[in-house]
Amino acid sequence: MIRRRIPDKFKAQSMVSAVEAEIKFTKTIVPTAESSFTIVRNVYESFRMLGDVLLLIHGKEASEKGHHIEMIKELLTLSVETKRPIQVLLNLKDLRNKINYNGYMPNVEEAKDALSILDACFEPIINKIKKELQKL
Repeated sequence: MIRRRIPDKFKAQSMVSAVEAEIKFTKTIVPTAESSFTIVRNVYESFRMLGDVLLLIHGKEASEKGHHIEMIKELLTLSVETKRPIQVLLNLKDLRNKINYNGYMPNVEEAKDALSILDACFEPIINKIKKELQKL
């Protein structure tokens, strides 16, 4: 469910800084069977937070069941050119859900794919969000 709220530039800026720090750290993690959980979760959560930032910029807030989906959907509304289709974030969401709720154990290839999504989509998305933030 999406609710209206007052846009909060300072909270949005803080969240963007947090995402950048998280991504910087995540890129240092070597994909192994043990680190795959952390990589997939960190990559997904970073994109989810960017969706939350975008909602915040637009004066919206996702709440109740399905709020993560709304955050990712907000990213899909961006007009950005990425090396991989931005819809791949939905696959990442599904993988993270399998890990968190079904006890799925991601393999190294899935962690590498999450990092590939990060490399392909993160910069264009965060740059677009930063431009939107400047308009506030």
